[in-house]
Amino acid sequence: MGNRMSGVLMAGVAALALACSGGAALADAKGKKVLMVQSFAVHPYVAGIIKSFKAKAESYGMEVTVQAAGVDAALQARQFDDGVARKFDLIVVQPVSEQAIVPALARAKEAGVPVMISNNTPKDGTEALYQTFVGQDQNEMGRIVGRQIVKSFKEAGRDGGKVAFITGALTEGLGPRRLAGIKEVIAANPKIEVVAVEDAKWDTATGERIAGQLFARFAAQGGLDGVYGMADNLAVAAIKAAEAAGVQLGSGPKQLLVFGGNCQKEGVEAIKAGKMVSSVSQIPTYLGEKLADAANDFFAGKTLPKETLLPVELIDKANLSQWEAACTY
Repeated sequence: MGNRMSGVLMAGVAALALACSGGAALADAKGKKVLMVQSFAVHPYVAGIIKSFKAKAESYGMEVTVQAAGVDAALQARQFDDGVARKFDLIVVQPVSEQAIVPALARAKEAGVPVMISNNTPKDGTEALYQTFVGQDQNEMGRIVGRQIVKSFKEAGRDGGKVAFITGALTEGLGPRRLAGIKEVIAANPKIEVVAVEDAKWDTATGERIAGQLFARFAAQGGLDGVYGMADNLAVAAIKAAEAAGVQLGSGPKQLLVFGGNCQKEGVEAIKAGKMVSSVSQIPTYLGEKLADAANDFFAGKTLPKETLLPVELIDKANLSQWEAACTY
């Protein structure tokens, strides 16, 4: 009887210890101070990341501070260094320059301040300077667009043609990686010619101005056959410029084919209207939540994978209904 009671008591103590340890793990993030160093505060995609990260991180008990630098790499480095000096428990950064952020990452490592990378990786070979990367495979996002360009040209009855790219900030690793993925696919189709790559730094007004200049520039050469806006706001900017220039939009033989990315509400509407061929899934709310989950796991002492790649998929009229809600944020 004594041995049996002792066994029961020990089992109860073990269960209590397990429950307490589980509770402690959940409470590890409570009160932790996290600095999120972002690019833009108001761009819809980045704003979606910030909002969802803050909500999920704060639900875990973290205290979140957000800084935004636009595309100013020097300003971002100062914001980051200030976070290191203030000994934040964790810094989450979306580098606006894959190269310029590296010295700051090295200083954080030396100071013992852990870092997580969001959305845009630093240059290759710097993996030891951060805990984990959460984002998408940017090369694959580019390959998806490249395949869709080739497919859409063929479906429109075009053997080849001229396509222009209006990109996000090319100082980021993100832009060049997407371009590399697109060019890898298009290289197998030499009759499709990339005639211009213009950096709009993710800005809608800049994208519309660049698109207008491109339409004027190529008008005497029979016009462009396709335009890729690296984010949907840039693709829609190109659509507005095309309409102002009297360029016909659609997917037919003599219409301008427009391709987007980073699916956004305006992109969904443009696909519905037949003015844009496709976008690519990159849901900021999902990314923000995954970042917060990774931060919580880090504070709980779990070993993080070096990268967490979120799924990416082509979005067009055929599957738009599946993505409309997620892309409207």
